[in-house]
Amino acid sequence: MQTDEVNFVKKAPATMACRLCGQGLGETFRQRILGHIDAAYFRCPDCDLIQTEPPFWLSEAYSTAMSTADAGAIRRNQLTADLTSGVAWVLGLGPKAKCLDDGGGHGVFVRMMRDRGWDFRLCDRYAENIFARGFDGSVDEHFDLVTAFEVFEHFVDVSGEIERIFAPRPEVVLISTQLHRGHQPGWWYYMPESGQHVAFYSEKTMRHIAWQHGYDVAGSRAYTLFIRRGADFAGWRKAAAQWMVRRSRGDRNHGWLKTLLRAGPRFESRIIADSGITPP
Repeated sequence: MQTDEVNFVKKAPATMACRLCGQGLGETFRQRILGHIDAAYFRCPDCDLIQTEPPFWLSEAYSTAMSTADAGAIRRNQLTADLTSGVAWVLGLGPKAKCLDDGGGHGVFVRMMRDRGWDFRLCDRYAENIFARGFDGSVDEHFDLVTAFEVFEHFVDVSGEIERIFAPRPEVVLISTQLHRGHQPGWWYYMPESGQHVAFYSEKTMRHIAWQHGYDVAGSRAYTLFIRRGADFAGWRKAAAQWMVRRSRGDRNHGWLKTLLRAGPRFESRIIADSGITPP
């Protein structure tokens, strides 16, 4: 057992309701958050969501919108921009498709995707849009493609936030969050030093979400792809996109994806149009 998971004095109730499916839960383990808070974690026997006790420490955890521990933010945006470009192209979603990045932070990913020609918008209630100003959107609108990278693990109201994303019935939802494989003592993705990760999903959890909202689901440990049942995609396109996501990793892109992107179409960048400057 890890040092930070010994049983400290318990301050949380021993039971609570799952924040995704409502099932009653008993405490699974405890660990120290932000170096001084002894927090209880619960694992749902029905949907398999691991979640912290109600996180009363978030004002401290979010004293900055981006955790100082997140040194890979720019690299992650590069990787997700490549994967999203490949998935969108394979599904036949081009420059006319309406796309939204939910929880997109300061807008780096949205700017990258607009530079590649896709009509992406940004939605984030907690961070300032710096790099994609003027291109804000809302999950209340219908979009063809919604992305949410490193977002789901921050959800406190898990059921409500997921309903917010799926209620407008987007055709495709592509997310990244590391999936657990049961209670893993000392798992790095708990990120107790930041205090911002409060919900942890497994393949079973993702199947539960897909079933609940009427989507087909496929994924790897790092990425999950939801495609609306009945969406107008050719069978081969859907199968190809699912294969891509199943084979994808969170720390690097495979050579086949780079080859696909080199062979795929080149859309006109939106940089000039977005700048508002008329070229000579």
